[in-house]
Amino acid sequence: MNHRDPAQLMRLVTTLRLELPEAPIVVHNDKFRTHIAPSALDPIGNAYLLTNDEPIWWGDFSLVVAFWRSIAWMIEHVEFDWLILLSAQDYPIKPFSKLGDYLAATGADVLLRAAPISQLSKEGFRKEFQRDKRRRYLYQYRLAATDWKSDELSSRLRRWFRRHADLFADVLNKVQPCLQISKLSDEVPWRVGFRARSTPFTRNEPCWFGSMWMSLSRRAAEFVVTSARERPDYVEYYRRTVVPDESATATLVCNAPELRIEPHNIHHVRWTHSRKGHPDVFVAADLPELLAAPEHEFFARKFDMARDAEILDELDRMLARARATSSGASSDGY
Repeated sequence: MNHRDPAQLMRLVTTLRLELPEAPIVVHNDKFRTHIAPSALDPIGNAYLLTNDEPIWWGDFSLVVAFWRSIAWMIEHVEFDWLILLSAQDYPIKPFSKLGDYLAATGADVLLRAAPISQLSKEGFRKEFQRDKRRRYLYQYRLAATDWKSDELSSRLRRWFRRHADLFADVLNKVQPCLQISKLSDEVPWRVGFRARSTPFTRNEPCWFGSMWMSLSRRAAEFVVTSARERPDYVEYYRRTVVPDESATATLVCNAPELRIEPHNIHHVRWTHSRKGHPDVFVAADLPELLAAPEHEFFARKFDMARDAEILDELDRMLARARATSSGASSDGY
């Protein structure tokens, strides 16, 4: 999934093709943020470009819609055993020679570290973290502004208002449980939420929190698409939550008795300032950490080529050496 300048995306898909010569690569590009020519992926081969009809906003259900529509398209148009969701700011940190065998050996349908929001404190998360997730998913929100995509207010005025109203919103959220104000980034308006009278969650099917960047077997992918089509009330409920990409899909798959969940991701992610809502951006000095990541972590995120391209150069050289070694070993064996 991409919403940035396509240069880093193209570098990623080129590397993916070198590592996986035959695997289909599907790119969902937010055309409201950046343009990619339909022919840009032609040199990659077996690569497909999807776009969206509506803008995609961080923290909004539009991101979930883009993911689910992409899964549905892939099920109909390409053959695959596993689907690995990446952002354009992800990058391989290990050779893929063992990736297929690893996925098959798990015996799982989903690779995802997730937990019910009622048990997050038991998983080692702070109580405030757990309260935040309850605010996200047990309330139904509406936009505080009716035309949140307009430029009627300048960004400077919007930031001024937020600075002066921020303390009031924090106090209001803490002193009473009925109404909550959700504050995301400056580009996304505040939302006002009321405690939901009813939810799609039960004791046996709780609300889960987990990373959006998951891996799904084809069976799990088909389950997600079918569930979204057959449960319009579930979809509508999550449409009015906050940051649903970290719960809507996870809740579906983690509550499915027919799916086996392997409770870890294949991404290496570092959170130095978790309250900011974004993981660290890796730079060249982080290479030893990335190379020492657990063997099941084949990717890392995030990278920013404009900030530090050297780390991607180093990873490319490591991957090239591994491919050369593997090719040499195969030739010797033949």
